[in-house]
Amino acid sequence: MAPFSPIAFDSVVMPTIIDLRHVHSTEMKQDFRTSYPSPTSDHSAHLHHQETDTSDSDSMDGLTDSSSFGSQSTSNGIDESDASPLKLEDAKSDDASSSTGFDLPAMILSGLCPANIAASKKITTMVLYDDRGLQLFDEITYLKEYYLTQEEINILDRDSDKIVEHIPDNSVIVELGAGSLRKTVLLLNALERKRKNIRYYALDLMLDELTKSLKSLGSFANVKTAGLWGTYDEGLAFVSSFGPEVPKTLLWLGSSIGNLTRTEALDFITSYRKTLNMGDNWLIGIDRRNDAQEITVAYNDPQGVTREFVMNGLDHINVILAQPFIDRSKFEYFARYNVEEGRHEAYYKVKETHQLVYRDPKTGQETIISLTRDELINVEYSYKWSPAETTKLFDDSEMTKVGQWTSPSNRYDLHLVRKAPFYFKSVENPTPCPPEADWIELWKSWDVVTMSMIQHPTMLLEKPIALRHPFLFYLGHIPVFMDTQLSRVLGEPFLEPAYFNVIFERGIDPDVDDPTKCHAHSKVPDAWPEIEAIIDFRDRARARLLRVLSDRENYPMTRRLARVLFMAFEHEAMHLETLLYMLVQSPNTLPPPSVPAPWSSNFDGPLPKPSVTDAAWIHIEPSTLNKAVLSLGHNDLEGADLEGKSDDLASPFGWDNEHPLVEPQVGKIPGAFRIQSRQVTNGEFLAYLEAAGYDGRVPESWSVKDASSPSGIFVKSVYGLVPMHVAQDWPVGCSNQQAQGYAAWAQTKAGAHVQYSLPSEHELSIAFKLKQATVSKSGMENYGFRQWYPTLDGVSLSAAEVQANPVAQFSGPGGLWDWTNTVFAPLSEGFVTSKMYPGYSSDFFDEKHFVVLGASWATHPRMAERRSFRNWYQANYPYVFAGFRLVERV
Repeated sequence: MAPFSPIAFDSVVMPTIIDLRHVHSTEMKQDFRTSYPSPTSDHSAHLHHQETDTSDSDSMDGLTDSSSFGSQSTSNGIDESDASPLKLEDAKSDDASSSTGFDLPAMILSGLCPANIAASKKITTMVLYDDRGLQLFDEITYLKEYYLTQEEINILDRDSDKIVEHIPDNSVIVELGAGSLRKTVLLLNALERKRKNIRYYALDLMLDELTKSLKSLGSFANVKTAGLWGTYDEGLAFVSSFGPEVPKTLLWLGSSIGNLTRTEALDFITSYRKTLNMGDNWLIGIDRRNDAQEITVAYNDPQGVTREFVMNGLDHINVILAQPFIDRSKFEYFARYNVEEGRHEAYYKVKETHQLVYRDPKTGQETIISLTRDELINVEYSYKWSPAETTKLFDDSEMTKVGQWTSPSNRYDLHLVRKAPFYFKSVENPTPCPPEADWIELWKSWDVVTMSMIQHPTMLLEKPIALRHPFLFYLGHIPVFMDTQLSRVLGEPFLEPAYFNVIFERGIDPDVDDPTKCHAHSKVPDAWPEIEAIIDFRDRARARLLRVLSDRENYPMTRRLARVLFMAFEHEAMHLETLLYMLVQSPNTLPPPSVPAPWSSNFDGPLPKPSVTDAAWIHIEPSTLNKAVLSLGHNDLEGADLEGKSDDLASPFGWDNEHPLVEPQVGKIPGAFRIQSRQVTNGEFLAYLEAAGYDGRVPESWSVKDASSPSGIFVKSVYGLVPMHVAQDWPVGCSNQQAQGYAAWAQTKAGAHVQYSLPSEHELSIAFKLKQATVSKSGMENYGFRQWYPTLDGVSLSAAEVQANPVAQFSGPGGLWDWTNTVFAPLSEGFVTSKMYPGYSSDFFDEKHFVVLGASWATHPRMAERRSFRNWYQANYPYVFAGFRLVERV
């Protein structure tokens, strides 16, 4: 038998179904690619609508005609010539458990006779889905009370085109538990509109329903469809059979995740994640923890359809067991919403005390099950998820959220998550000393950038920014800095070759106005070492660090050693960002592997209307806020490591410019101010240039080929030049001076009664801290490489949420750093220069560097989420990932 057993139906009206029930994953890996080639493109796409006519397939007995089987070439364009057709007798069976791959009689009896006598009885949810149950459930999805379906349809109606931008051409899409495909067709239509060649597979346990649903789709020009008959586990093996050259997207709609406990959901996503390749996507629909009464009515409608759906399961049990085992008249449907657990619970409630008697058809042995009046027998849980729980779920499963689309009522979300080449976990209270796992992910990110995006050897000596060293320097600088700091604190010699310490220890940051002026730095050699020697040094330095982390006998962890590891970690993370803003300036940069750009570059004509609304103005009255929000910096005196705090491994670290904690003092608290909810966009900055002129004002983050047309203006990215129509809603990256020019123009435009400027460090710090204290993380914060370009947060808020907390609108940290009008200087007279890294801060207290706060898309969460962290750049340095927003002081 071939690895796939297709049920090849009539080539005109019937779909292809692949039987996964008896297929081994090794067979899949060997043969599936020859049986399922990529479809050819046809530009005459036929779009299907939600109201597809299925009058010719209403009956789910359509498989009884043996003439339906045997065709090996179907109209969906998927070649079945290498796989043998499944005979009719293989496809249909009177055994209720055989078609599903589960022993349903055993599952039913074991649930009613739990091994632990103290455990409550339960009946598997699968009993609800016979032919009658499927019909009733379909009716439920059309009820206005059952809001989940319509909420998901509303999202897909509005956002399908945006969602499918994230699905690469020539992808495989596998839908888990496909059902009626009523919503899926909206995505397939969007894929047709984008003319993407897609192989779509619908996975389901119920063969008749799967056939009917696929038949209702008809045919597409670019999307080729087939069914997968099998379980989630069998689908898991099918997904894992595709090689890394085939991009995949999983669909899991309808809040099916609600059928699993929170632990089971994490385990399920984690198990499927292992089968995905880097860059693969997963679109998951999740119902929120909504109003308890709304949820209760959704699962117990006034018409009684849900009640009949659940009670029909008892009739199905008698069919499965092939005997009159249970009398539904002795039970009633009982439902409730458990607010504490965040789940709806469906039960059979026993109306009178009685016994169930099961007679084994083979042995004649009887099993007697006693039931007492008012006893509850669970048949279904439906878990709901708060935004915070969803964020934690994806963080714990290390799936990067790249998109979230929320229904207009804010009751339901579609989340697009991706398996990324590396994953930076967001930890509320990270350990001061980064653990080994954090180092491993950081090194993965470093290697992606330095070994995959920088072309070797041609780019190694390239200097896309004249004020910086060539790329090769940074590949040596990072391991040398780490090794140097470790050697000093441990009293051990530097790794060989020791001269690396002379040329790689410290980089350059010259004066933009006069590059001959620069702080002390390592000697620039006449010729840089070969890249092979640098990589070898890097690997030995990493191995040394891992030994220090693991060998506590020879390297007992003190606060001073932990500080060195903290410094080396954040130093590497900072330079990762430096490399990326350099790479953006190079025309030779390769895009990040397995992370495709979710946009199309085809465009000509006027700019479309921006999709972002005007920035809201958030009023903040500092005099009403608490000390924690108003303070700056934190206490972490480096010298204390050796004076009484040598064993303190719990207190957080910071750089010297973050010390000391500056608490609010009378007369030094900012007055009331209004701050923009988001950073100024490329589109808004373009309007400024069109009004004020381009000369000397064009950001280095742009490439202007023809200023007379929007199609001649591009934004630089790691994916190359991005058309302005794609990037107009991104925050604009620019220098501090350019940001101040925009602020002056905006003030002139608004009139003399308004005073716009960049925020001060204190004002911006207050806004960030206020948000952090009052708004849960959404998982859409654009830092830590959630995206590889500077999008805004993209979180949808209801009017009620905004009214309850206007600060919820405040975007960031993330996207780009935020410029301030504050000159970089010590926070107070308590500043003490670091002895371990003396020039880190003090070399830049020169009245030319200005503070930036927040984070960019390339900032590690350890810095992005530490509100005391301060960054700085020269006011006229135009290359950095920094944007701005305005304040108006009241």
